[in-house]
Amino acid sequence: MKILLNSNNSGFQAPGGGEILLSKTKEFLLKKGIDVKLFDQWNDKLEDFDILHNFGLSNNCYDVINVAHNKKVPIAITPIYSWPSLKFAFKSGTNFKDKVKLGGYALTHNTPFFNRFTYASKMLNMADRIITDSKAERDVIDNSYKLNKDKYRVIPYAIDRRFYDSDSKEFVEKYGLKDFILYTGRIEPRKNVHKLIKIVNKLKYPLVIVGGKNYQEGDEYYKLCVKEAGDNKDIIFLDRFDHDSTMLGSAYAAAKMVALPSWLENPGLSVLEGGLAGANILITSRGSPKEYFENYAHYVDPFDDKDIEKKLVLAYEKDKDNKLREHILNNFTWEVATDRMIKCYKDLLN
Repeated sequence: MKILLNSNNSGFQAPGGGEILLSKTKEFLLKKGIDVKLFDQWNDKLEDFDILHNFGLSNNCYDVINVAHNKKVPIAITPIYSWPSLKFAFKSGTNFKDKVKLGGYALTHNTPFFNRFTYASKMLNMADRIITDSKAERDVIDNSYKLNKDKYRVIPYAIDRRFYDSDSKEFVEKYGLKDFILYTGRIEPRKNVHKLIKIVNKLKYPLVIVGGKNYQEGDEYYKLCVKEAGDNKDIIFLDRFDHDSTMLGSAYAAAKMVALPSWLENPGLSVLEGGLAGANILITSRGSPKEYFENYAHYVDPFDDKDIEKKLVLAYEKDKDNKLREHILNNFTWEVATDRMIKCYKDLLN
């Protein structure tokens, strides 16, 4: 069985959760003895592979998926769906141009009459398997695109079990920080970082933000976040840690809680990792988080400042325990997810 992996061709210029999913899928498939590689457009021939597995629904993936479809190469897609929303568009855009762009995207993709003309619709229709992270993601795609239900398979996202053994010592010794609120990831509008800073400023809690200031749309939002933090010495910005570094796990272990009040998450790899390292969790209610964290997390309405403020206090003041750690360890590690993925591939080929 030869598997070819593909994704947005600019994704690794500012890697986030989707790129980690792709890289870790490759890593753990190789550990299971599966012949898998990343697509090399200069050398690879699609017909030499048994399955093309595409991560995401970026328009620039369409040509590769279309060629695979025409060559009758089975196609699996992990959508990493954005759940387009007009409310999100008007709340999150950093300027009028952004709001119009996001609003147009939401109108186009949420309406079956219009979305049939989108690249996302064309790619999903060509897919032989649509591998969603949750029932919630499956249902929202199905409601919008009305696809053959036999295409869907639900395989939850996963994380490295190494985070279970993370030690706070490395981070504390370097930065002198402990028991803070941690945000780690892209500093972009969808993550609602600006609102998090605004509310933490009011609460006077320590906040550490770990993430690159540049993502694919530039650094305008990062500058907005820095401006909101102002001269508050308890809000600290650190550059992105390499995902495989021990420092990332140490930061999770040193934190009192990990916060991700995003407009949407599927389900948020940083909170899965932080939860496995022992931190308390605050996460958006929009998306698939409740299928992962059940009753072990504090959920917020990302549009409601008072709800975020209330839940931040609850999560920060709560003592840490091992219940969430054990739940994540037993259900959402790569060892579990990779076996499910291999079964999905085999079912597709049969």
